[in-house]
Amino acid sequence: MMNTTSKHSPLGSLFPEEGHILLTGQGRQFLERIGVETVRNVVTSVLMGENVRALTEPLTRQRLVQISGALLLMFQKGWREVDDFSAALPLLAVQQLEDKRLYSRTETWLAQWVLGLTDKGVQNILRGRTSSIADYLADFQRALDRAVQQCKQDFGDLRMTLAIGDGATGQSIELQWKDVALLMTAIGSQTLTIRGSDKSMFGKIFERLILGSVLTVLGFEHVNKAHNRKNSGVFWLSDSTANRESDATLLLRPGKVIRFDIGFIGPGNSEISKDKLSRYAREFEREGKSLASRTIVIVDRLPKTGKTQVAAQAAGADIIQMSMQYWPRELAERLAVQAGSAYPIQSVTDSEMKRFLDAKMQEIPLLDFVNNSQVGLDQESSSNS
Repeated sequence: MMNTTSKHSPLGSLFPEEGHILLTGQGRQFLERIGVETVRNVVTSVLMGENVRALTEPLTRQRLVQISGALLLMFQKGWREVDDFSAALPLLAVQQLEDKRLYSRTETWLAQWVLGLTDKGVQNILRGRTSSIADYLADFQRALDRAVQQCKQDFGDLRMTLAIGDGATGQSIELQWKDVALLMTAIGSQTLTIRGSDKSMFGKIFERLILGSVLTVLGFEHVNKAHNRKNSGVFWLSDSTANRESDATLLLRPGKVIRFDIGFIGPGNSEISKDKLSRYAREFEREGKSLASRTIVIVDRLPKTGKTQVAAQAAGADIIQMSMQYWPRELAERLAVQAGSAYPIQSVTDSEMKRFLDAKMQEIPLLDFVNNSQVGLDQESSSNS
């Protein structure tokens, strides 16, 4: 039988350590893991008008395959070390969910995946109550048994050999339909969870990277707000507190503040852009016109109706679309109106822009824009960021 004295949960002790690293991480660690140069290329492409979601999709696919491989290793180890593992596995998962306060968030994910669940599934199917898990388990096992019988009837008996390594160390295992069905169930649920998690994680990380990069490219200095003593030409990025002012704050010149809000918002989510603008309009009214502040909202794309642009004008704000090629130049033009002076990027032609941005991006310390807190890995996200 399995030794469960590990620091991990019963399932976590079967899951390879490399897999745990893929499921947890901090902002800087994440960038280092996927490669700073890879991230730099993504940010540069976004500054040239390319779609950040399309650019990060290969990173998500890579992570999905790696975690699926780790799940395969978890099952392989279980089949070798746990008596009648395929029968014991759902019970281990239920026990782990019932005692989930003892384990990490990611180890709870492992238990959910084994039972074909995600965070949303627990909320919607179990209504968040672990007391419902016994009834769910009975339904899950009946459905699994019916599916296995139907597979046998439709496709015939299955005999699959799983061997990890060179096969010379006794690692080969014979699998049948139920074994494979449990593995595929876990991989399918894992895919849903990681896609939701990555949407949130990439959104939060790349919002900071893109804002920090574009302002640095324009010639502004990134500073720590707590230690800043300058009153012009500097900016800071927000922290994760609920009462943050904005995603970034730029001290353009003495007495002139520019606030930025960024989101990967498409034309189907225009109401979010208008909500942001309404919030800033209310803040502007509350603070009074004595505050020389302007808001710039950066989104992916806007709908063709023009309603959001009207809302921006009413709120005294600007909207920049990242889908526009070389949008940093447009941003510089908006800031030049407020500053009363031009920026070098305004005179860069389209044919020269890629070379200009590539050169500027090579000088930027991207890791400085991402703090060391855990970013976006704790839950599936249904946000539109």
